[in-house]
Amino acid sequence: MSELAKIRVAVRLRPLLESELKDGYTNTRIETINNEIQIKEEKIRRSFKFDHVLPENAPQSQVYKDCEIDFLISKVVEGYHATIFAYGQTGSGKTFTMEGSEDDGMIQSAIQALFQKLGKNSTNRTYTVYCSFLQIYNEKIFDLLSHNRQGNGLKLRWNVRDQFTVENLFIYECKTADEVMILFKQGVRNRITASHKLNLNSSRSHTILELKIESVDLKNPDNFYNSKLELVDLAGSERISLTGTEGRQAKESIEINKSLMTLRQVIATLSEANNKSIPPYRDSKLTCLLKQSIGGNSFCLMIACLAPADIFYDENISTLNYATKAAYITNVPTKNDDPKNKIILDLRQQISLLKQDLTKANQHIEFLTQLVKQNDGNSPAPLEDPKQDQTERLVDSINMVRELLLSNKEIREKEEQSNQKCEQYRRELIELQRENFELREKLNNTEDHRQSPYPKQRIMETYPEQATQFQKNIMRESSRANTRASSQKPAIRQLPILQQFIEEDNTHMDELTNFGRRTLYKKYK
Repeated sequence: MSELAKIRVAVRLRPLLESELKDGYTNTRIETINNEIQIKEEKIRRSFKFDHVLPENAPQSQVYKDCEIDFLISKVVEGYHATIFAYGQTGSGKTFTMEGSEDDGMIQSAIQALFQKLGKNSTNRTYTVYCSFLQIYNEKIFDLLSHNRQGNGLKLRWNVRDQFTVENLFIYECKTADEVMILFKQGVRNRITASHKLNLNSSRSHTILELKIESVDLKNPDNFYNSKLELVDLAGSERISLTGTEGRQAKESIEINKSLMTLRQVIATLSEANNKSIPPYRDSKLTCLLKQSIGGNSFCLMIACLAPADIFYDENISTLNYATKAAYITNVPTKNDDPKNKIILDLRQQISLLKQDLTKANQHIEFLTQLVKQNDGNSPAPLEDPKQDQTERLVDSINMVRELLLSNKEIREKEEQSNQKCEQYRRELIELQRENFELREKLNNTEDHRQSPYPKQRIMETYPEQATQFQKNIMRESSRANTRASSQKPAIRQLPILQQFIEEDNTHMDELTNFGRRTLYKKYK
């Protein structure tokens, strides 16, 4: 059963940098007291309370422990989604918190803890870990683990089960934590960074490292689930008047602020209990990919980072306000079992309940049968209430026996139907796995024909039984044209004839595609 879980929020205050101390920056406004941040103003003090507050001298190990990241890793192993993301202005310590300086960041610690927990549970289940790493730069998605030129970026797709997914994203199977670390470091090297007045190594893109876990029960292979751990390092919000960026960097700052503004709008909408408007997830690719994490079915931890200098007062107040709003957002973490497994489990629970009812009915029938026999043998059973008429009780008992016999028959029929459904779902699951394997084989075969200049011929070779007579005539005519072309001189061109047949057959190809879809749909149904 799904349980509600609010987004947990931690606030980390970094110490003043040496460059800030040389420039004369001071911290006279921000104080940390237990789980509370206090902001000094001219006449009043503003107080913000969070789940965790980390002072300036807190090491990385304390951040990992106090934020209870180990709890999130345990939930991922159990089959739930979990997300950790750092939020704040540029130069506030987000990347240092997530990546660290000596492999001591939250990302590295989470990866090591994940594989340790998977190793402990490997006696009962098998686990497979897949890794992907992407960045969102100028509202375009790029694969940090790909060596190919990606042009305008990768496309974002939507489906009912996984919500938003990235098309053609490289996904690597990793068997150890070291393999994940190699991919992570490779992606960090490919990440786009730049320097400005506030940060010498400023991230110009949002990055999402996703670890997807597939788990299968060794005793019952039909029992499997998928879960994922998302580790997000957001680019920081920037004020061009402070950063001094120009040209390309100024454009990057605008795009970063746009996506962060959409994230703030989503947080503000979800935090208001009486607000019935739809959160604007689709206004930014960042919020699309974080849809399951913020207001979805995941456990989520937000680490808000603050820069202590007084000059950043406005940015710190904005960060604290949205961190406070995020703490009011409620997610519904759901275990990601296979849908067919859920149906089978529901049916088994119904069968168990029916069996219990049947056992109780049989016991009651046996008791009433003994009572009737005793009454026929002129040896009535002792009555608890001597004032009640024995005859009326006997008649009521006989009527009850008849009703229970009918109910018993119905329960047996329902039990048989439930068992048949369970067996049917099991056969369908095996059949779908087999057909999935065959479709993958067909897909691999069609990949070998991608270079062919005649896509119609490739489709008809894949589905020869679905080709219409008209399309077969076209293919025979194109084959004759190719034969005549090969017997004549190379200067003779036969391509326009074939092109004419292909252009005239465009409408019939739509008919073929629809026919194939209906055939596959009926086959699966």
